[in-house]
Amino acid sequence: MITSSHFTVAIVLMACITFAVRYFFFTQSFQIRLHPRIEKLLVLTAPCILTAMAVPIVFQDGLSDSSGMALLSSSYFWAGLLAIGLSLVIRQTLLIIILSMAGFYALRYLGLN
Repeated sequence: MITSSHFTVAIVLMACITFAVRYFFFTQSFQIRLHPRIEKLLVLTAPCILTAMAVPIVFQDGLSDSSGMALLSSSYFWAGLLAIGLSLVIRQTLLIIILSMAGFYALRYLGLN
């Protein structure tokens, strides 16, 4: 059985590994050069991680119902579509976030789950 102390140890170890990996890239004492293709791919890391975190939240209501109708009444789903649409039209990230959040809270105020 996994206890809370196991979770604490796992989180501390993950923090140490993350710090070590980032330290080696940012410190001046180690000269690590990456291939230009790899550097281009690393630019895509943040959007990929954000997508991996957001997709389960957006589709959580639709997965509980086998007919898919719960998805159409989900404010997360419609706000996600709004954010995608805004990002295709507007190129200012902060404005997209503000408008998407305003749309989400408007949908919640109007009664969508």
